Amino acid sequence: MVYGVAMRIRSTAMGFLAIGLLACSAGGSGSDVGSGGSVHAGGSGGAGGSGAGLGGSGGTTPLFDGGPVQNDSGTCTDSIDVVFVLDMSSSMGFMVDALSADIQNVIAATSQLAQQSGAQQPHFGLIPFVDNHVIDLGGAAEGGMVHLDATSLKNAFTFHVSTFMNPNRNPGDGPNGPTMQNPICEENALDALHAAAADFPWRAQATRIVILATDDTFLERPDNYGDRDGDGLTDKTDFPREGNYPAAWTVPETVEALRAAQIRVFTFTARSNSAHHCGTGRRLPWEARAAGWSAPYWSNDPIPVATDGADYDLDAVRNKQISLADTINGIVLASHCNPPVY
Repeated sequence: MVYGVAMRIRSTAMGFLAIGLLACSAGGSGSDVGSGGSVHAGGSGGAGGSGAGLGGSGGTTPLFDGGPVQNDSGTCTDSIDVVFVLDMSSSMGFMVDALSADIQNVIAATSQLAQQSGAQQPHFGLIPFVDNHVIDLGGAAEGGMVHLDATSLKNAFTFHVSTFMNPNRNPGDGPNGPTMQNPICEENALDALHAAAADFPWRAQATRIVILATDDTFLERPDNYGDRDGDGLTDKTDFPREGNYPAAWTVPETVEALRAAQIRVFTFTARSNSAHHCGTGRRLPWEARAAGWSAPYWSNDPIPVATDGADYDLDAVRNKQISLADTINGIVLASHCNPPVY
């Protein structure tokens, strides 16, 4: 069948600002690293502390500190909404493969939890991204934005791998967009997260969870993912080809949108010292790959910290040291009827 994709590309032209990073430090120290490579986050107002640059050290607080929400009978009946925000660059194939293998287990466990609590059927969404993003429309509800079963999500993963990941095409450009169009290593997770908060049809009485996976950090407005050399132009056609992919949002704007929607963000991301590198140039230093996830992004707390979530080491998934199914099921179980505390 023809798979639907929704274009959610921000096309407003924006100025370019080169980011000077002559003396920045990234990767973070002093994080509370738990079992399975997780960096726990949470607490009122976020708990990461402000770093002096990308990846400064910060403190932590317990992962979940909000009490359960119950109805008059003492039983929580909140629905469960989970959106997967996935980096579809060519280096992330192992993560999509692992999630495809485990998604049946995840959906079965989540459905059982909903059934036991008397909640409605769980809803799942998918937002793939590279330098831009798209909301997958291959589901069975809400115009295709909502998936209800594992088969539907696995079909979506297969479609996006073959259509976007394998030919190195940006999801927001559509199935017929240009290929080999990813000139710098940083990926546009920030705008995809904002779309998850603002555009996904979250239900009113629902536990709201985002599961994000990426192996790099991101840029903020007014930078441009298609400007490989930072000269303000996006017209070079030699490899890696440039293109106009402006960043639309900043970290504070995105965190504000996530908090307003009462969303917890859980991430699987690279550490600053990961041995795996991408094959193109960068805007930010290699050590900054952790920035925004397990370490601060400039003066901003890591996004999982700011949203009462947690970060997990992506290499632990790559090396099969943690089970995605067990980890995600634990996230859902601990989050259900336990509102985030910001």
